[in-house]
Amino acid sequence: MTQLSLKATTPDQIDFDDNHLKITWKDGVTSTFELLDLRKRCPCVVCKGGHGGKVGTTTGGIQSIKLYSINKVGRYAINPVWSDNHQTGIYSFDGLRMLADGLGGDLTL
Repeated sequence: MTQLSLKATTPDQIDFDDNHLKITWKDGVTSTFELLDLRKRCPCVVCKGGHGGKVGTTTGGIQSIKLYSINKVGRYAINPVWSDNHQTGIYSFDGLRMLADGLGGDLTL
């Protein structure tokens, strides 16, 4: 697994608009994520097919999404509140940075 520096996975600023989440990291790099892609990658157990479901069952039909707000989870993640009233996904900063850098980026903690 690729090891990223603490600066590379520590956000300096987090912003979002109608279509994108933008994170500027402490190392100066800015990563931009499409909201629909992030919602479909939700790492929560329900979206990942836990509790007897199938992967993609809850997210497969989503055609558009808005982000209402973002809650920080300690120093390691964010918890988005989506327009479909879903808010149980915890997206790790490590996973988000790796996703942005094309290094895999499994968002599951």
